[in-house]
Amino acid sequence: MDQATFERLLSDGQASLRTDGGLADLTIAAGRVDAPVVVLIHGIGGTAQHWTDPVGIDINETWLFDLAAPPPAGTTGLGMSPPYPASSVTPWVRLLGDHGMTTVVWSQARPNDLLQYATAEAATALSGLERQVFVPYARDVAANGGALPPLVLLCHSRGGLVARAALKALGAAGAPYIRAVITLSTPHTGSYMPRLADDYNGGLRQQIDFRGLTAFLPGLLALQLQSLLGQVADQVRQGLLHRFGALAVGPGYDELLPGSAALTTLAQDEAPLPGVSYHSFGGSDPSFIRFYLCAAGRQLALPDVSPYLVAQLSRLPDVAVRYGGLAELDRGDSSVALVSSPWPAAFDAAGQHQVVSYNHMQALVDPTLQAAVLALLHA
Repeated sequence: MDQATFERLLSDGQASLRTDGGLADLTIAAGRVDAPVVVLIHGIGGTAQHWTDPVGIDINETWLFDLAAPPPAGTTGLGMSPPYPASSVTPWVRLLGDHGMTTVVWSQARPNDLLQYATAEAATALSGLERQVFVPYARDVAANGGALPPLVLLCHSRGGLVARAALKALGAAGAPYIRAVITLSTPHTGSYMPRLADDYNGGLRQQIDFRGLTAFLPGLLALQLQSLLGQVADQVRQGLLHRFGALAVGPGYDELLPGSAALTTLAQDEAPLPGVSYHSFGGSDPSFIRFYLCAAGRQLALPDVSPYLVAQLSRLPDVAVRYGGLAELDRGDSSVALVSSPWPAAFDAAGQHQVVSYNHMQALVDPTLQAAVLALLHA
């Protein structure tokens, strides 16, 4: 198939999915005719902009901070990690496009709601692409030779659960051209963070004493920090509430709890599709914010909050049962535990899991993760 015909199929598919499929902002950016077609599925509370321009979103909707950077010069009092400058990151859509790949993105109409709504949209998008792009492409290959480009799903956070549910609903007959599914920080077996954030916001924070953060400081600096501990406590509370990006409000967050009815139903009788490879990435940096004491022209980095929180919360009764041992904050990306990020055993994808040092929202911009995913796509 020539490039012009391929682009026409993609354009027609985009128009149909917008009007007939109800995916109003779905956008298809055409790549090379022989390169992968990548469908990007965003996480809970997200939008297509998570893939196209995450640092252009209000920081309170992403909680996406550059943890390697100090506060801006001139900051006084309590300083925090700054947002990423736009020039310092490459969004996924631009990255994939630079490598000649076609990208398909849309914003879920009800991103904080139950999994079933996002699943229906994903099934519509995939079946539409299969019908309007890959079926005619396959006819061309049968008549003229050549090979079909691989159709790949790239999913962040709950987007991986959306993909699983959509493919389970479609089955092999409904999605015959999909060749790979790649999940980034997907809570395949759930996450305790929505419960922890809700409990913390509702009063658990009153049991956390942040004065221990001043222990390593000399007297005057310790006194200065103690006057700012109320700000520290509130920023930690905000950070926990935004661990999945947008403020954790909506029934979809309840479904992420391990053992929920939604996760149990999803895993029941679930099996891999023939000819599809399953890959996963998990983040191993639980830091979600860094604080600095800024005074007299100096910026003094304070201890990382995540291990401090784990140490404080671990002393409370029932923490192992109610919050799963705090694995998301202790051995995870601050939202998804490392043990939850691989594909379930039924998919036989144990050798297809990689661990990269990033936190949950940094999956949208981390260059090491992007390089690893590109290696998969090129392979």
